[in-house]
Amino acid sequence: MELPWVDQTDVLARIGREPSLTLQLAQADAGERRTALEHFIRQRFAEHYQAQVRHFMPCLLGLHDQNGEVQGAVGLRSAQRRPLFLERYLDEPIEQAVSQRHGRMVPREEIVEVGNLAAFGNASARLLIVALTDLLVAQGFRWVVFTGTPALLNSFQRLALDPLPLGLADPARMGDELADWGSYYASRPQLMAGEILPGHQRLLQLGLYARLGYRPLFDATEVPHAACS
Repeated sequence: MELPWVDQTDVLARIGREPSLTLQLAQADAGERRTALEHFIRQRFAEHYQAQVRHFMPCLLGLHDQNGEVQGAVGLRSAQRRPLFLERYLDEPIEQAVSQRHGRMVPREEIVEVGNLAAFGNASARLLIVALTDLLVAQGFRWVVFTGTPALLNSFQRLALDPLPLGLADPARMGDELADWGSYYASRPQLMAGEILPGHQRLLQLGLYARLGYRPLFDATEVPHAACS
């Protein structure tokens, strides 16, 4: 499966109570919008981990306030066409790792990787997770995979979401790039996989979309598909 929105520059959703935040896409050639998101991600990782982020997902989603200032960002990559960043931690393809943990076969094209997640505080991170869950389920993805620090996993738990652990993100697998990551691996981040539709249904049951003021502004049947890989 391929990611949508590559040619969509309008606001995809609004979330949060007044003043609300807007969710917008920035693909690799999105100019100033993309540059601002990459700068935000670099800055947050440098502040938290003294890390130098050099790798960015093909698609970045930005959470912006009413003044256009970035409050959070997250990256997406479909597993359909190329290896995922987190597959360097695995001895087998991601679809095999998820299938073994889930107990039934998971096709690779149903998997999307999330990374580059950075936000001003845990509240903004939770808003990103909620908005992203709806966006991905609307496009038919079944599984999301990511590398989660304890703080990120806590955000999932606060939303009553319970992803499956796939194992430790072993820093030895980073090779020469390890020096760029500062203290990131001191938190012992874990590889995680989450089934998107049950998570979406859980958020609906708890009324979290409504409680957090989430308002999608996209039509999944009309948004053109293009690879974010």
